[in-house]
Amino acid sequence: MRATSLFPKIGSFLDSALLIRKGNIIHWEESIHPLDIGRVRNIIANTELLPLTIDYRLVDKSGAIAWVRHSIIEMTKKGRQTSAKGFVCDIQTEKELETESLRISEREQNRIGQDLHDDLCQVLAGVSCLMRVAEGRLASKVPEEIPYLTELNQQIIEAMHRTRALTHGLFPGKIQIADMRGALLELASQVRTRFQVEVKTEFIGRFPKHSSNQIIQIYRLTQEAISNAIKHGHANCIEVRLEAKPTNMFLSIIDNGSGLTQTEPGEKGVGLNIMQYRTRTLGGEFTIGNAPERGVRVTLQYPFER
Repeated sequence: MRATSLFPKIGSFLDSALLIRKGNIIHWEESIHPLDIGRVRNIIANTELLPLTIDYRLVDKSGAIAWVRHSIIEMTKKGRQTSAKGFVCDIQTEKELETESLRISEREQNRIGQDLHDDLCQVLAGVSCLMRVAEGRLASKVPEEIPYLTELNQQIIEAMHRTRALTHGLFPGKIQIADMRGALLELASQVRTRFQVEVKTEFIGRFPKHSSNQIIQIYRLTQEAISNAIKHGHANCIEVRLEAKPTNMFLSIIDNGSGLTQTEPGEKGVGLNIMQYRTRTLGGEFTIGNAPERGVRVTLQYPFER
């Protein structure tokens, strides 16, 4: 059956993509994007997951790309060939909206971070200066009050430092020009400074060049995982590990916190949904669960081209 008879909207694209070499015989796998083929094969190989749904990209003869959602109900193997029964729908618009929502979120975080840096930090710095002037003027008149004024000024300075640390997380300008390793090292440094927790980093293999969008999405996903570990798991030690494998990158974030309860893994909060959105924009796979010993283990696998 030709694709157009099932999906008029995306049918012409699918026919162009799928009916390339073998006449009317559909060789679906030949049209899957090279960066997605490994992930699709791995998922389909596990027939215990049936029925299953996979999002991936198709490429036609001209090189045009379309995102599809493939729901597989049944698979049959005959020799070396595998046939699948299911449904395919066009999710190109959905993917574009997800990407745009992440861009809007990034711009808004940048704006808030910039406003905090340019406005609130400057106000706090001004108040600190006025406090020092007040200390000098009152030193001879009410010396017994000076320790209180000094302590108040220290609190103002601490608030200023914390605000600046917060702005670095909201507006991490460095990550837009850094490599992937540098971005994660910068994040680890910020977390140590702001939360006073231990963050270990490990990098294995030779990393390919990442696009600025990849760096931002991976940085934000890691940032969210670390924030959850500290706020919800009360972790004081976090390990961030990035490894280059033959066809993909493997990121893991493991903490020593309290772990997930039995109900938490299935509960999708805003943070988890955004992490999954980011994963989909990378064409990757995301998992979250309890680590073998204690705490939570978050993993991300995403493809790349050498």
